[in-house]
Amino acid sequence: MCEKARRNDLIFRPHFKTHQSKKVGEWFRQEGVEAITVSSLGMATYFAEAGWKEITVAFPVNLLQIDVINALASHATVNLLADDRDVIVELDSMLTYKVHLFIEIDSGGGRTGIPHSDLKRISSMVATVTAADNINLKGFYTHAGHSYDARSKDDIRKVFSRTVQCMQEVRQWAESNDLNVEFCMGDTPGCSVGERFDEIDAISPGNFVFYDVMQTIIGSCADDQIAVAMACPVVSKNAGSNDVCIYGGAVHFSKDSIEDGQKKIFGMVVRLGSNGWSEPLEGCFVKSLSQEHGIVHLSAEEFEQTKIGDVLGVLPVHSCLTAEAMGVYRNFNGELIDHYAQKNRD
Repeated sequence: MCEKARRNDLIFRPHFKTHQSKKVGEWFRQEGVEAITVSSLGMATYFAEAGWKEITVAFPVNLLQIDVINALASHATVNLLADDRDVIVELDSMLTYKVHLFIEIDSGGGRTGIPHSDLKRISSMVATVTAADNINLKGFYTHAGHSYDARSKDDIRKVFSRTVQCMQEVRQWAESNDLNVEFCMGDTPGCSVGERFDEIDAISPGNFVFYDVMQTIIGSCADDQIAVAMACPVVSKNAGSNDVCIYGGAVHFSKDSIEDGQKKIFGMVVRLGSNGWSEPLEGCFVKSLSQEHGIVHLSAEEFEQTKIGDVLGVLPVHSCLTAEAMGVYRNFNGELIDHYAQKNRD
């Protein structure tokens, strides 16, 4: 992804909400990354402690956290997101340090942001930011979350192309009004599959650092690009169904699932080795989750080979939530790697 950003002359603001790790963040710094994206002010503070000087908080600004915003802005460059004029006015009156602001654009996901075609509202937002004493207009930001509804590379390309087009239309309006600002987009499927970032200045994908089963099924990556797995002990066997129960449930994975053909799956099963894991085992998958229980269906051959006490590897459907649930990583050298969620539990 770093190479793709360089190849397209893009500012790379990787989203750290997936890994949430200072150690992993250092790997990005070694690749020349200087600015990052996070999904909460607490996470922003965590990474500011690790020396990151420019941080985008890609979540609509929460005025109830103004003390955290001011504390962070006292020693770091903070880019916030907003899609509401009244919020900007209130924010400006509460700030004691200057911040920068991305106006969020809805390019089709329908979650947050101003519809890209609502130029009247966009114009009002720009005027409000321009009149503010403590807020500088950074640019326009969009996250095409609807790319996760894709089920093929072609589907992703269509969403990507439409997202770029939406941002181009806003850019044409901005340039006609003499605005020289940044245009940033950030979904992992689009940034993984898309190639032409015409008139986009920056990208901020996050999930690509690990990928997951969802990303393989929708076409963002291959199975061998998934970089995180859960080690789950087998605690029970059911010979009547070729199912085993693992210690790995909803509290460990979340309950995100995805349709794979005619079945709903909550994870793919691999065999763990001393320095990695196998390809996903054919006919084997996590079929259901309750609080601590995970029910894994195995092929007849794998069921026969699997004993109570064995440890199976599970590739998660959604690596962001699984990492958040576990709160720590262990590499194949036995070293523990930090996660922001673990700090919250201390």
